[in-house]
Amino acid sequence: MKKLVDYQYLSDVDLIKNIKCDNCNHSMKELEDRHSGICYSMIKKYYNTMSSIGLDPNEVAKEKDYIIYKSALNFNPEKNIKFSTWVGNQMRFHCLNSMNKNDNIVSMESNTIKNVIEKKQFEVNDHIFSNKEKTEFIFNLLKQLKDKRIEKIFKLRYFSERKNMSWSKIGKRLNISTQTVINIHNRTIRFLKNKLESENLQDTI
Repeated sequence: MKKLVDYQYLSDVDLIKNIKCDNCNHSMKELEDRHSGICYSMIKKYYNTMSSIGLDPNEVAKEKDYIIYKSALNFNPEKNIKFSTWVGNQMRFHCLNSMNKNDNIVSMESNTIKNVIEKKQFEVNDHIFSNKEKTEFIFNLLKQLKDKRIEKIFKLRYFSERKNMSWSKIGKRLNISTQTVINIHNRTIRFLKNKLESENLQDTI
């Protein structure tokens, strides 16, 4: 006789193993019960921003169970991170990506962001970056680019402890030439500007 399993006493890691190995629906249901609150909290965090750009947060929330399932499949317990943290980050990226795909956010921010981009400045005190969500929006675009040096360059240049870190110091940090840093930065500025003028995210850098 098959032994009954009380899934509520299993760890997240054991539940995830059941999902990966046996596609266990009971384990998936238990994960959903445990971590749906984290997903809803993340949606709540971006609720006002999504609503202001015409994106229905309830539509984003419909993907909650899929995000938890996908997070379980991609979770690596050897990375020394809790599954709750992992699924929270995945839901956060889902919210940001949903906003990126929404045409209204481009039109809402286009004039202000264009002014900043055309000046080739990302001032910390500018109202775009005084709002943490808008900062995440920009950096989420940068994260999608293949060259992982881009995000580091922008963080060091505009968000380090010493504002406007010199190009040469950034180059030394990344072990590349000063001119390479400047070239990457300027190409990225053009990319962000083009992003605001087109519907699709084109990774051409």
